[in-house]
Amino acid sequence: MSVPPILRQLVVGFLTTLATCQAIRAQAPLITTRSDEVGRLLEVWAGEKSAAGLGLFQYENRDGQHSPLNAGLFPGLKIFPVSDAEKTAGRDKGPASVVRSEPTVGNCSMAAHPTAGGSLPRLYYTQPGGVLFLNQQYLSNNLFVYPEHLDHDIGANGIGGWGDLFPTNSACCITSQGSSFSDQPFLNAALSTLAAFDPDVLTLLIRKRILMPTVQAIFRQSNRMVKTEADYLTGKAHPVVFDSSQLDEVKMVHAAHSMTRASVPPVVALKVVSESEAQPGQHFFEKPILTSEKLADTPTVIARTFRSNATDREITVSTVGTLDLLNRLTQVKCQLLQGDPKLVSIESNGENGQFKIRVKWHMPMVAATGIRTHRVDIGVFASNGVSMSAPAFITFYMLPNEVRSYDPAGKVSEIYYEAPNPEIGLPVTSSDPRWLEVFAAITEDSPDIRGEIMEQAFSSGRRDGIRKLLADLVPRRKILEKLKGDETQKEKATKLQAAFDQDLAKALSQLAPGGIDLSLKEVIERGFETIASHAPLFTTLQRQIETLAPGSGKAGAPSELAAEVKRIMDLGIVIQDAKGAVVTVHSTDQLSSGERYQLRALNLLVMSQILFPKALERSLAPAYVDPRFTTPKPWRDVMRYDAKGNLAGWVRFFEGRTYRFDAAGKLLPDGALKPDKSVSVTYTDDGKGHLKFMPP
Repeated sequence: MSVPPILRQLVVGFLTTLATCQAIRAQAPLITTRSDEVGRLLEVWAGEKSAAGLGLFQYENRDGQHSPLNAGLFPGLKIFPVSDAEKTAGRDKGPASVVRSEPTVGNCSMAAHPTAGGSLPRLYYTQPGGVLFLNQQYLSNNLFVYPEHLDHDIGANGIGGWGDLFPTNSACCITSQGSSFSDQPFLNAALSTLAAFDPDVLTLLIRKRILMPTVQAIFRQSNRMVKTEADYLTGKAHPVVFDSSQLDEVKMVHAAHSMTRASVPPVVALKVVSESEAQPGQHFFEKPILTSEKLADTPTVIARTFRSNATDREITVSTVGTLDLLNRLTQVKCQLLQGDPKLVSIESNGENGQFKIRVKWHMPMVAATGIRTHRVDIGVFASNGVSMSAPAFITFYMLPNEVRSYDPAGKVSEIYYEAPNPEIGLPVTSSDPRWLEVFAAITEDSPDIRGEIMEQAFSSGRRDGIRKLLADLVPRRKILEKLKGDETQKEKATKLQAAFDQDLAKALSQLAPGGIDLSLKEVIERGFETIASHAPLFTTLQRQIETLAPGSGKAGAPSELAAEVKRIMDLGIVIQDAKGAVVTVHSTDQLSSGERYQLRALNLLVMSQILFPKALERSLAPAYVDPRFTTPKPWRDVMRYDAKGNLAGWVRFFEGRTYRFDAAGKLLPDGALKPDKSVSVTYTDDGKGHLKFMPP
């Protein structure tokens, strides 16, 4: 009697699974040579034959052994073989490009400069098909760890750092905070966790191809930032980059070892049902190769770049493909992890497993860590009543070179496409000695406008408190610098430096004088922001500022000031009268948020180059944007709406001229108002790193 094909497949699958289980249980008991608590736990479980070990796994290094795993820690782990020919050709280096059929854990501690492509996760996130490949690895029992290198550090434009440059978030790989070797703690944690699974559970996870989603759920729920179950549904558990200091390996291996078939978490599967569509030339303006806002469409990551000039971005996502091993009903939650709750709407339709999400454009956000980010992260989680899944992500990336303003009705009022660097320029770290220059700038009894400005921004009590701090730190700093120049005093200098750094950081973290529940650092940041946000700063103090510019110590200050004034003049924000006085086009109480943003940029230049050049260090270049995403456009579009509130077009301010466009993105030449007079325009690179528009 012949056996039906489907039955034959089931029998073969059962026998394969049985053989795999037997192979796991029969392997050598030595799982690891680690002598810490994790190692001791694994060896106890190995003796009980309740931990699977790593006999089914291979390790792959892709950086030419620059940051190799200490394979001696895991004797049963196989090393992925690399031939001499592959080494000679360099095919063993760089981001993984092949999904391995065997369960694989790997790393590659390589990266480019942020302006030359950046880290390997960012490379995947920006390349066509990159996120799809990561998704394939994720659902094929492959997990790789990559350092962020310089793509996720406090600062802007390379001063201190570059901010958060990642355009999406993902659980398909692990990105470590730091550069070379920062990946190692995560490799060890992942391998130890995998080794701790019960053999039967591990076999099931491998066969169902949900091993790495399960590991990610354990890894994220075990993060030290996660104190409660509720924390797991917040951004605390799901940063785009992970700090190894938050790893809790003991908790991870316990979670893996205690997992049963019934407690395996579900795996979320996403699919786009519908979404708002943006048309190039009408809703956004790019070179012909950029025709969409879509960055990724996979079951685990849906990523969009917010290009449209529409008020919001809408997308409906289905989760009906979500998997639970025991086919239990799952409860799916869609949670805002990073973003402004007032600008994000999430509506759930429990009957069909769909979520309708509306996102408005966000100004740059400063995370709790102090890093500036431009991304909205939404996590989708599934619970089977026993365990919670790893997140799937829906993300929206705001281009860092764009600034948008909204009118009282909540509609976009204007867009600027070459945003200035928004950083004030205060020191990034609390141990930076430049804080002494900041203290000096705040407390200096200057007879000119600098003293007056600081008196307005900081109370006398706070200035007195900072003077006392300065009186203590400055002599210590001088002694320290003298010791550093003496080769015989290195050890003493090192100790004094550590004490100085510690005391400086402590002073900045303590409550500021004046009866306010803020640290000294927060008070200083607020004070400088108050100065920067004072829109009339330059227009009311123009003559004094121009007088101070040549002697500021920054040789280019006068010309840089003139160039910045011309820039916002070309944008239609200020004008110059016959006597050379610069005044705003609108009165101070009538300024739009977009106009205030541009005046703040002018103030930042004045502050860092003229008023407080020793205290503030910042890049004068526009906010950095990855050229793979957009070409900067040095113009300002002010939107026009009809009586019914519908978009009628916009006025474009560019190089001191104004251009009128209709709602379809067509140019109305010579002030023409009728649609039949409008003409299409094309957008091309001007050869200098900017976009230009040309009528046919």
